[in-house]
Amino acid sequence: MTLDLVQNADLLKEDVSRPFSSERFNMRRLPVLVGRVPIESIGNHPSSLDMLIKLPGGPLCLPEPYASCDGVGRFLVACLAREDALLPGWRKTHHLYLTFDRREVQPGGTHRNEGWHFDGMQGARYPDKLNACHQYVLSTHLPTEYASHPVDASGLDDLRHDWFRELGSQIPEATPVFRPAPGEICLMSAYQMHRSPLAGPQDGGWRTFIRLDVSLKEQDRAGNTLNPDLPAPWEFVPRSLPEGLQTPVRDAGWERGEKFV
Repeated sequence: MTLDLVQNADLLKEDVSRPFSSERFNMRRLPVLVGRVPIESIGNHPSSLDMLIKLPGGPLCLPEPYASCDGVGRFLVACLAREDALLPGWRKTHHLYLTFDRREVQPGGTHRNEGWHFDGMQGARYPDKLNACHQYVLSTHLPTEYASHPVDASGLDDLRHDWFRELGSQIPEATPVFRPAPGEICLMSAYQMHRSPLAGPQDGGWRTFIRLDVSLKEQDRAGNTLNPDLPAPWEFVPRSLPEGLQTPVRDAGWERGEKFV
């Protein structure tokens, strides 16, 4: 499946240059391909989640073993080059957060939480909306699936609705999906619906998911990986969905993989 490449890139630039708005979910979009990293260059490293690697105005600060990983280096070079073209001046204003998630996927299961969702929610905690977050994503196996189907977020309240469930239910079961090749880097905005694919009977095995989140937000959720070389200048606090909206996480089990400490 394809969309007009120029039109799609223009839409993404609009997405990231404007404050977060629920109205922008109601547009047909796909991610933008940025480049490709040889999957054999990525290596088998411990998992990290939303680890701060750059503060606004500061240098990139990547701890070992990621700093010496050829694949992570190639990934970041491609992402930062694209970011310089997308948002000149971003280095003075935005944070960078790295997720490196390597776990074994079982047939019939998913690596990360199953179902359609998006990254970069701004709910009641952000009454004055910031420009939308955007993410660079790569998978070595069972690449992330993307839907171009528009969804309607009007009337949703993050204190009363599960946005993932509400928006995901609007995507038809038989909707066409875009699947990049293993190692391809996709750039998506906060309005891009995507999901971790279900592993078929012969699809089990180790999968590495890498995400670079470019954001104006201070990602202060307790449980995020701490960077020993770049202490965050904020306190980390527990965050969860309101009572009644919480659902069990169905994935390969964060606690099962080796984690960066």
